[in-house]
Amino acid sequence: PRKFSSTQVNLPPALAQAVIAKANAIPDEDLAPDGRAGQTPDTAPHVTVKYGLHTAAAEKVRALLADEPPITVTLGTTSFFPNGESGSGDVLKVDVDSPDLHRLNKKIAEALEVTDTHPTYKPHGPIAYLKPGLGTQYEGDDSLKGQTVTIGSVRFSGKDDAQVDIPLT
Repeated sequence: PRKFSSTQVNLPPALAQAVIAKANAIPDEDLAPDGRAGQTPDTAPHVTVKYGLHTAAAEKVRALLADEPPITVTLGTTSFFPNGESGSGDVLKVDVDSPDLHRLNKKIAEALEVTDTHPTYKPHGPIAYLKPGLGTQYEGDDSLKGQTVTIGSVRFSGKDDAQVDIPLT
């Protein structure tokens, strides 16, 4: 079991494939052990809405999001979190602009018991885990920048690995 439950939005197939293609373009020798986005169902291209939920009950999140409409996200340039933060290498990511995601993050944090492991919310889509110090080689790529999509569900990932998709209506 995991320590916390979380919520995320999965990128739609066309955008997910673009993120996976970017990850696949990274030479194997630059990768840290956690590898690339899209290698397993757990690493499908996504943007975390809120991590650190204490509840294992998807229904609590479903009730909270019952009146929420679909959300819009816009991809930006690539950047990275340095190794010191994750301990698993530099995290290469695509930055995401979405007032909707900020609103949902705040709504969940205020209504449910959470542990804020990252108090400042910075929406992003993980691309790959790189060996420490290699993030600077891959930051600043704007090939995904400006792509905007509407997403109609939030995925709840329970501490027990249960996955529940919650429609936004």
